Amino acid sequence: MRKVWTYAVTLVAVILSVFAIGKIDTLAAPLAMPDGTVFDPVYYADSYADLKMLYGYDGGALWKHYSTCGRAEGRRCSDGTPAVGHVSVMADGTLFDASYYLSTYPDLATAIGTDANALWVHYSHFGRAEGRTGYPGQVVASADQINFNAKYPYMIKVNRAAATVTIYGIDSTGAYSIPYRAFVCSPGRATPIGVFRSGMNARWLAFDGGQYGQYTKNITKDFWFHSVMYNGKNEAALDWGAYNRLGTICSHGCVRLQCGDAYWIYTNCPVGTIVQIYDDPTNPGPLGKPVAPKINGGDPRRGWDPTDPNPGNPWFAVPAEPAAAAQ
Repeated sequence: MRKVWTYAVTLVAVILSVFAIGKIDTLAAPLAMPDGTVFDPVYYADSYADLKMLYGYDGGALWKHYSTCGRAEGRRCSDGTPAVGHVSVMADGTLFDASYYLSTYPDLATAIGTDANALWVHYSHFGRAEGRTGYPGQVVASADQINFNAKYPYMIKVNRAAATVTIYGIDSTGAYSIPYRAFVCSPGRATPIGVFRSGMNARWLAFDGGQYGQYTKNITKDFWFHSVMYNGKNEAALDWGAYNRLGTICSHGCVRLQCGDAYWIYTNCPVGTIVQIYDDPTNPGPLGKPVAPKINGGDPRRGWDPTDPNPGNPWFAVPAEPAAAAQ
């Protein structure tokens, strides 16, 4: 009971501070996690350069790393400062901080009140779909908030609504303004909108049901660029039906690509490459939307992606002449 009362008082104080000074520091750390750990994402990122490069200050990704790997590796997750907020871990691994949510969106105080559970219900059912964030750093709403460092050769823009990826190069001023390549893709309705720093590569990525993706690059959290799925860790086991759906919004949240396009991102875009995901159904991008050729289910090469760079790809061979009709 005391914890509930303390939390309610904290929320009321947040509201008063919002109306009193108009702007507050929303980087709430350290935090009391559901398992009782006092976790400071800012301290954790600043203490380990490898994690900061991969995740920035993305609290959800940092907590996932600490809870699954960092704790066992003996990494420290706070400097001992008492927790100043409580968070929930959502089903998709993102974090939700009711105090942050309320302070960021003071209109909710009038609409639904200050109850932490009511705020969580609003975020999970409505707020996330509206583009609201439940924890600082999870989604960067504007490209203006990113340091566009010219050491990264390209920027990747994903038009989710048009199922198109456009790669931009750097102009003479250091801005990513030169359209360089375009890829057809298949994102999903769960693909997050925002601006992110890309993470690690993985040659193969395992999915539920025994399927795999080739040439994968992490976008944020559990969302990746990858090839269309394979029915096994085998370049000749392409799910050709899924391949034929490229260009539609049909993934579970990752961005599916032709194998050759996934390979291009895998080899040309280092960790930290800026990825912007947005919706514009009327304009796929300056280079238009490419079309992936369909695979005929009766073709013996159907198990291979036609763009797979593997030299053994049978699509690279000269097609055989059709057999002469029997006389």
